[in-house]
Amino acid sequence: MGVFSKIYVERKNNMWIIGDLFPPYSFPGFFSAFVLCILSFYIFKKLSGDGNITVRGAVKGHSWTSVQITAKTWYCSVCESLLLNGIGVYCDCCGVCADPDCVKKANFALKCKIITSNDQNQLHHWVKGNLPFGANCKHCLEECSRDPGLVDFRCCWCQMTIHTECLLKVEKVCDFGPFRRMIVPPWCVQTAKRKGALNKHLLLRGVRDPCWEKWTPLVVVANKKSGNGDGALVLSEFRKYLNPVQVIDLSERKPPAALQWCVLLSPKTVNILVAGGDGTVSWMLSTSHKLDLDPEPLLSIIPLGTGNDLSRVLNWGHQNSSELDVEEVLKNIINAKVSELDRWKVEVISNRHLGLKLPNKTYFMYNYASIGVDAQVALNFHKTRDSIFYIYGSRLFNKMLYLTFGTQQVVTADCRNLEKILDLYLDGKHIDLPELESIVILNICSWGAGVNLWSMVSDSSGTASQSYHDGILEVVGIYSSFHMAQLQVGISTPLKLGQAKVVDVSIGIVLFIFQ
Repeated sequence: MGVFSKIYVERKNNMWIIGDLFPPYSFPGFFSAFVLCILSFYIFKKLSGDGNITVRGAVKGHSWTSVQITAKTWYCSVCESLLLNGIGVYCDCCGVCADPDCVKKANFALKCKIITSNDQNQLHHWVKGNLPFGANCKHCLEECSRDPGLVDFRCCWCQMTIHTECLLKVEKVCDFGPFRRMIVPPWCVQTAKRKGALNKHLLLRGVRDPCWEKWTPLVVVANKKSGNGDGALVLSEFRKYLNPVQVIDLSERKPPAALQWCVLLSPKTVNILVAGGDGTVSWMLSTSHKLDLDPEPLLSIIPLGTGNDLSRVLNWGHQNSSELDVEEVLKNIINAKVSELDRWKVEVISNRHLGLKLPNKTYFMYNYASIGVDAQVALNFHKTRDSIFYIYGSRLFNKMLYLTFGTQQVVTADCRNLEKILDLYLDGKHIDLPELESIVILNICSWGAGVNLWSMVSDSSGTASQSYHDGILEVVGIYSSFHMAQLQVGISTPLKLGQAKVVDVSIGIVLFIFQ
């Protein structure tokens, strides 16, 4: 009997003797011991810190990012000179900008956006100049920054822009603007100092409810090292709109750290915005399930991957534009409808062979699983991406890699005669297979960057339509790598093998069960 659970997503994871290793009073031994201590410290830090949310301490200063990541004109907030040739940095939390000679002065003289506070009457945090293009004064509604230079002001919490002469005509207390329902105000953040920490970072220990109407805090997760820098841009842009503690870099913290918000705010529901590809989204969903969160977070997506099939079917788009419009993303999340998504358990069971039995493994599937040529192409791609020679990570380059490995399979045909080594059962019924090079098990109606395999075949057998929340899987066959390329451009159709609640695939001594 097939068992599946549902998650919620929003539409639009030899003993050595120290004395022998390091002879006394030996410089090489002392140096080796020093290196060993440093490595041990970082390994311990890595193993013990994944489940905690690190909070930037108030004494650190600003969160500097190169101005080259943006396309706007910047003026130094200290000396007010124009930054030429993209040489300079800006704080992606508050918006303060500095040229290389003024960074130290800016850290001491200009206050950054606070993360935690005891004062519930949060005043506007005004930052002078470098306003967004087309900004209007909140008071007089006239255009701001009409003159060149560091002029007029912006609040780094509510994003209000104001003329210098109108500054005294607006309320001093900040209301956190149109997206306050997604922001965790500083007085709601409870922190604790890391015990024995050598740095000045704090740890998030509690979050209070500000009692705002429809308050559903947003947590943004992305990997700044992913792709061609899109992840870093997403992190920077959202720190400007949210409390910086709500923005988590997956290159530094693992998914449990982001999902700690769900524990701290329970029973309040948390929105998780994942900026990444299908792998990152599935990682977050699987981690959420393993942590047994109640309630589970609502998940929305900024597609940064190559295929983005899950993002496509959930109406978050197939690709994020180069110019990220944060306000548009926030509006889409507010207006999004909640939908259910099937979570499928994949059990890999190894039968005993020559008296040995490999341990069973369990995975979770959200979009699709493949056995055969398309899986081989994907594996070759991921091996290449993880190698030290992979230094250029644009989407176009990734698609070229996929094309290269797909073309290679046309010649080598590593997965031919798949039907001779594989037995397929749908709800216990054995399926006779023709000559195939791949079997694809679908949960969603998008495969290979937007190809709707199931609907490509006119249905005369009475099979049900496809849905990602009906507890049913669709299974199709692909004849060859060349056939796979034809499917990508829409000039051929796949082989429909059927629908099932339980799919059993037996390959030699290994049994794959999708349920």
